[in-house]
Amino acid sequence: MEEYDLRDVAYERMSRGYESQWELMDDLFAWLDLRIYFFYQHHQWLGPKNDMRNMLGLVVSREEFEHNLVKAAQLGLNAQLEGGEAAQLEASHSTIQARLSRTEQEFPLNQLLRRCALDEFEANCVVLAYAGVLDKKYEKLFAYLQDDITKKSPTTSLAVQLFLPLEHTMEEYLSRFSRRDAFTALFDGERLTAGQLVLCPSVLEFLSTGTVAPLPGLRLFDGAAERPGGPLVIGQELARQLDLLFGEPGEQVICLSGGPGAGKRFQVEHLMARTGRRCVFASLDCDQQEERAREAVLIARLTAACLCCTHMERQDSEDRQQPPEEKLLQAILGLELPGEKVFFLSQLPIRAQLSRLSIELEVPAITEEERMALFRAFLGETPLEDGLTVEELASKFRFSPRQVELACRQAVGQAGLDGRTTVTSREMHQCCYRQVVHKLGDLASRVRPAFGWDDVVMPQEQKRLLQHACSHIKFQHKVYYDWGFDKKITYGRGLSILFAGAPGTGKTMCAQVIANELNMEMYKINISQIVSKYIGETEKNLQAVFNEAKRSNCVLFFDECDAIFGKRSEVKDAHDRNANVEVAYLLQQVEEHDGVCIMATNLIGNIDAAFMRRITYVVHFPFPDAAMREEIYRRTMPPQAPVSDDVDWTFLAEKFQLSGGHIKNIVLSAAFLAALENQPIGMAHLLRAAVGEMKKNEIVVVREELREYADLLDE
Repeated sequence: MEEYDLRDVAYERMSRGYESQWELMDDLFAWLDLRIYFFYQHHQWLGPKNDMRNMLGLVVSREEFEHNLVKAAQLGLNAQLEGGEAAQLEASHSTIQARLSRTEQEFPLNQLLRRCALDEFEANCVVLAYAGVLDKKYEKLFAYLQDDITKKSPTTSLAVQLFLPLEHTMEEYLSRFSRRDAFTALFDGERLTAGQLVLCPSVLEFLSTGTVAPLPGLRLFDGAAERPGGPLVIGQELARQLDLLFGEPGEQVICLSGGPGAGKRFQVEHLMARTGRRCVFASLDCDQQEERAREAVLIARLTAACLCCTHMERQDSEDRQQPPEEKLLQAILGLELPGEKVFFLSQLPIRAQLSRLSIELEVPAITEEERMALFRAFLGETPLEDGLTVEELASKFRFSPRQVELACRQAVGQAGLDGRTTVTSREMHQCCYRQVVHKLGDLASRVRPAFGWDDVVMPQEQKRLLQHACSHIKFQHKVYYDWGFDKKITYGRGLSILFAGAPGTGKTMCAQVIANELNMEMYKINISQIVSKYIGETEKNLQAVFNEAKRSNCVLFFDECDAIFGKRSEVKDAHDRNANVEVAYLLQQVEEHDGVCIMATNLIGNIDAAFMRRITYVVHFPFPDAAMREEIYRRTMPPQAPVSDDVDWTFLAEKFQLSGGHIKNIVLSAAFLAALENQPIGMAHLLRAAVGEMKKNEIVVVREELREYADLLDE
């Protein structure tokens, strides 16, 4: 090169270290340029007599063809260097190493070379590939040296020719790129298979920034710089066990199992924060699980982090959850993991024989006291309105820590947006139900409670019994935990109520009143979807109902429950035996259910005696007398409805002995009759509607019994 002189490394700065990675790369570029130039000099693609005016790879002259045919196989550059050239390269390399030894700060490039344990050849390959990204001039140089204008990235062959150590063969070092190890993991797998050295996006990002931003399913948590999402309110014993395990030397697989949102990842985050370590969380709920695991291992190696794999469960053909496959776990452990400790998080216990020592820890289901502590912690300084307590919330909603956190944050945030200093009961319950995920809608229909205590017309004794039943949920914590009944009553702590009475006496309405009073969602069970003619299917459906009810924290309402809670009979054939099994199984489910279960029947005599023992409250709904019927008429009529002055509620209540359901039909029918005539609701409308309701039930009304109102039927 007569007209241009190659740039040298900064020899004059050899006495001090590098101040930035770019300053280091500037010297590495100078060293690489010199090596590429010597390679260019010794390569002789066209032969000594060719003036190289033709573009390589595009025009092949006869002379070039003959020269390539007879020339010897290409050797590594180091074997072709003359004495002065080798000394010049060695001086450049020694200067860079001397400055690096005086550099106090560790740059991402140095960290990568050290954490991946790369030798000199491998480190040079990384520098070569990174140079093509930082400076576009190398794209043309690589294309020229490789005799292909489309090859803008260095090939494995070029890398071996440039950096092959003395007394080693091309085949020996080319074979390195066919391995799967920490070195080849730095490059794009598909491009490497094609013989091209292209660094992975995560590697490029780390070299530029020193870290890796979150990717789909992958996130780096830095315990020295980040804080977990909240305080470790519960699980102190589990945290102590994790501290002991993490402090022990040697390779370990720490398996944490527990339900969704139980706090498994939260515990690992707090462990990283306590120890000041990093952890890569890899969610493997994807199709390419092993590929994502490899990416996570690469990021963990680059950042000197632990690896934590989550969501490894699988679904069987019936959508039932199964533990992670042993094959997947072994594949992850075979990826040259960077640290001694690996975390596997699963909803189900991991029962697998692993190549590393594995420790199984289970995150226990949180107790009611722990839920109370979580509600208090996440509500913070924001109080609940009068009448609502964390004890009531903890007993109603058997939430995971994550669900408690989200519900409280939403409620507090909504209160702040509305300019309030307290969280209302309805708002808190709404935020809690937003965290509920269940499939109860497939087996039951949602009923939106529309009635309150003012809508109930029944004797005071029954009304007090209903209010007493509601207190069973509101004061559950005080009775069971403050007063010690939890040690005496170990199961069957749920609230089960049986409503018995004639049709239309208000059983369904009172079920809505209870749901409204407790601020709980209500689901009416569809008997047709529960009972099956196939053996075992009814029990399976019942189990699904109660399992989903446990997740949904709702009120279960069984209407016409005698259809499935009927008396067990003497076994005479297989049908009797299966029917008895269904009833027995249902009895067990009702007794073990911790939530609210309301059942209604018109025929209490058909209910099995063993079932009656398991009922917390039995409320009998009497047929309404005349005074109650008059009150039902008045309360059923909305305040805004136009009512004529000629309406005689007392006469209607005394003359027509009907239940509340029938009265509701009469009032509604009269309203439509009045709307048709564009008149206020009058006695004539109510009377015609009442006579029609009686006829519907095959009861004949004699005209003379209507006394002075008989003529209204003719209008």
